Amino acid sequence: MTEDATHITMTTLLRPGGRWPDDVMLWHVRVPLAPTAWNRLQAWLSDDEQQQALRYRRDEDRLRFAATRAVLRTLLARHTGGVPLSLRFSSGPFGRPELDGYGDTLSFNVTHAGQHAFIALSDRRCVGVDIECIERVLDWQALLGTVCTDAEQRALRMSGHVHGAHGFFRCWTAKEAVLKALGVGIGYGLQQVSVDPFAQGVQRVDAPARGAWGDITALQLHWIDDVAGYAGCIAFGPPGSVSAHPRQAPTSG
Repeated sequence: MTEDATHITMTTLLRPGGRWPDDVMLWHVRVPLAPTAWNRLQAWLSDDEQQQALRYRRDEDRLRFAATRAVLRTLLARHTGGVPLSLRFSSGPFGRPELDGYGDTLSFNVTHAGQHAFIALSDRRCVGVDIECIERVLDWQALLGTVCTDAEQRALRMSGHVHGAHGFFRCWTAKEAVLKALGVGIGYGLQQVSVDPFAQGVQRVDAPARGAWGDITALQLHWIDDVAGYAGCIAFGPPGSVSAHPRQAPTSG
């Protein structure tokens, strides 16, 4: 466990048993939610990022964004040899952030919930990551038809309420991580991705859109169970998939 120059505590999650490839780096960030944290965090943000942060109505949402972006800048600068505030970001065709000058050679993704954030980074393959609070007040059964495939719904309903709730959040985080790794976002449809919420270890993704991206849909995923009370998942593509994000709307079939 370390602190970076932003004085935010972060932990590099190791890979016991090979949870993900060695070139995939994953950090767990503890987000400071004290209102006074904004004073030091804003110094690590560009003018546009400060304005974006201030558009959040709730202090905790603003701090989550600011802390995650500040640490992201620090990690990317460390990886590229640049200066944190000199880094410039752009957006892919579906809104996925990219680092200017590294869009074809570096993939990164961030996610945050509560006081926790994950940042994933790889220079060999596309990555996506997601985290959700399992204990949030949510009627997960009412969302089954939106998030899960028919097979997933049957498995979750048969597992009982407690296991079903945990399995639902596993499905949710896995699908978001996969779509974020692809660079298309959840607007494409969570039901376009199929996973086994109760499987252990690395699993390969079943995506009906396999024909739309070719080998990029040979994604794999692994649950992140390192944070109590939260479900997390990291998805990663095959070697050489950093620049394989689609440049036009995908089609299923």
